[in-house]
Amino acid sequence: MMLTELDPTGGLDVTAIDTSGAGPMVGSVTGMGVYSGLTVETTLDPAVQPFLHDHQIDGTAVLPGVMGAESFAEVAGLAAPDLHVAGVERMDFLAPVKFYRGQPRTLTIRAVVRKDGADLVADCVLAASRVLKGDPAPQWTTHFTGSVRLIAQAPERETDDAPTHEAAEFVGHGDIYRVYFHGPAYQVLDEAWPYDGGAIGRFAAGLPANHVPSENPTRTEPRLVELCFQTAGAWEIGHTGMMALPSHADLIRTLRRPKGDGQLFAIVHPAEDGSFNCRVVDAAGDVLVRLDGYRTMPLPGALADDLQRPIRAAMGG
Repeated sequence: MMLTELDPTGGLDVTAIDTSGAGPMVGSVTGMGVYSGLTVETTLDPAVQPFLHDHQIDGTAVLPGVMGAESFAEVAGLAAPDLHVAGVERMDFLAPVKFYRGQPRTLTIRAVVRKDGADLVADCVLAASRVLKGDPAPQWTTHFTGSVRLIAQAPERETDDAPTHEAAEFVGHGDIYRVYFHGPAYQVLDEAWPYDGGAIGRFAAGLPANHVPSENPTRTEPRLVELCFQTAGAWEIGHTGMMALPSHADLIRTLRRPKGDGQLFAIVHPAEDGSFNCRVVDAAGDVLVRLDGYRTMPLPGALADDLQRPIRAAMGG
């Protein structure tokens, strides 16, 4: 049976909710229903936001999956501002969010909060509508789903002692971005090399801003998560000759923020079930970001031999 909200705002003055410091994925709060949860509408413009302008596939701007996860963390944080975001769980990347003809597009993000023991969990959905030619009714698509765990205490410190010195065989920035479609703001992978059956990727220094206003905070360090995605992608290309897009992540967790301008590394391990686990560490071995149970969906067709050859040579595929 479909449940109908008597008052989509939940009796709250949604205009009174302060979203000024919420981050780039929060626009305006439009509802706080019992069943529909906290609802946010956000209009994004590829001409304005670097994470769209520099993330295009075949000339069409596409919302990075990492910014989808970021949107869930930001909206869940609005619902419980006194709690810490422990991580985004069971994140499914169902359909790309495309910005056709470079035009702005409005996204709707919903978070329904429930108790889970001592924690709160916000079950989230990111959806958007389009009006197609010959049909005046908007066609809605659910693009991402996932859950954000909110906890009373900040996540505990973790360390990883994997050696991060560069190997004799590595693939460099130039060869990586002959293959990847990313523009400057999302060229996060400086170099990658094999390690312990997986790969290590070094974070690129001096990247332009991820978003504007650049001072708006993020909850999940999206470009460090992207570093995991791209390092895992380099390993896949090196071993299969094929590119892939994000499909699922069991957990995306930010434990610490980077300190200063020190080097950062993604340490990626493929699992027997075809997924990847990743840790982003600083030079001291402190874990900044965890990505567990990351899965991809291959794009059709293998890459041209001249494009995949340098990556295969480095990764030992």
